[in-house]
Amino acid sequence: MAFSKTLYLFSEVNGIVLLDGKPVEGVEVDQEYHWHWKGEKARRVTTTDAQGRFHFPVITGKSLTAALPHEPVVEQRMRLYYQGKEYQGWYQSKHNYDDLGELNGRPMKLVCDLNDEPAPHPEIGSSGICVLQK
Repeated sequence: MAFSKTLYLFSEVNGIVLLDGKPVEGVEVDQEYHWHWKGEKARRVTTTDAQGRFHFPVITGKSLTAALPHEPVVEQRMRLYYQGKEYQGWYQSKHNYDDLGELNGRPMKLVCDLNDEPAPHPEIGSSGICVLQK
């Protein structure tokens, strides 16, 4: 009998984009992932609302072979585009298939400040201008 399990490739993301401490409307937020086990890639795009907010629903996958021993690797990226400039928002290699596995069970509530330079965030295993909302 075949066994198929839901695999969480990119957990739900809620975020806000700021510039000079104020929410920014109209920022294009591009979300991508690359699931190495299946060689699957996908991309979604949204735009921030009047309060600077954006949202991406969870991305799941299924695989009959994912139960085989392997190291899960899902590269995750978010880029932001505003007034002709590209910003590295989020980059992480996820090494599990758990819901909210990116941040050890914490929801992905991000603040992305366009004034910041992309930086590594070893405490959450990511890099970019997006950090966890406090």
